[in-house]
Amino acid sequence: MLNLHALRVFTALAEARSFSRAAEGLFISQPAVSKAIRELEEQLGLTLVDRSARPIALTAAGVVLLSHARRIFASERAAVQALADLRDLEAGSLTIGASSTVGIYLLPPLIAAFHRRYPGVRLTLDIGNTQQVVEHLHASPLDIAFVEGPVDDAEVVITPWREDELLVIAPPEHPLVGAEAVPLARLLEEPLVLREPGSGTREVIEIALRERDLAPRVVLEIGSTEAIKRAVAAGLGLAIVSAATVGAELRSGQLASVRAPELVLRRQLSWLSVVGRPQSPALAAFLELAA
Repeated sequence: MLNLHALRVFTALAEARSFSRAAEGLFISQPAVSKAIRELEEQLGLTLVDRSARPIALTAAGVVLLSHARRIFASERAAVQALADLRDLEAGSLTIGASSTVGIYLLPPLIAAFHRRYPGVRLTLDIGNTQQVVEHLHASPLDIAFVEGPVDDAEVVITPWREDELLVIAPPEHPLVGAEAVPLARLLEEPLVLREPGSGTREVIEIALRERDLAPRVVLEIGSTEAIKRAVAAGLGLAIVSAATVGAELRSGQLASVRAPELVLRRQLSWLSVVGRPQSPALAAFLELAA
């Protein structure tokens, strides 16, 4: 294996064509340059420098070695620059996983702000339900995951992020809309449109009802909050969704909320990371922005 220090000295000598000038450029003594070249020649079993020439000249072996040495040190410089780009967020990538509510409604403004600040970082957003996102996090393509549902996994670090409120929504002409307080028993007489099993939103709803020994009357399961909103607007049933997902529809009158004080649902949104997995500079910067 080549001694890289000796190879660096040889390259400096080949370019300076003088032992004294090479020593000055490397800030070492001339005898140290001579020693390094001699050791390199002994290691290779070849003479690299014609010391009788003035200025010194390379032998055929020296010319071949110099060509390779230049490529080696060019690769070294490229590696240092690439790592500096990662450190300074001028390059690199960041893959974020998110459950549907967070990924569709909350993260896009943050991702846009991050891109404006660090345009050299390539961004990927992987959206699924909470269960799917946790699976993808373990499989390693994700740097971080944001979820809305509870997670019980000893290999995952769960960090609270934001609080989210769930609302009961209905078509604006529904008879329960406008009531001061709808009893929970009356609410559960209505058909409900719910997210699919594995969804964090559904799990929060089921846990809250189980604690009261109640069960919803599910008329339809859909794996999309947008589809749920359309189904409710079409009169298929009521739904319970994140307040973050229905602001525009409530303001426009396409949907309305139902007041059910016995079913006040708030949940913790969290971000997840795998125990022991290091943070990249890009991830650290994104979390600082998202805080």
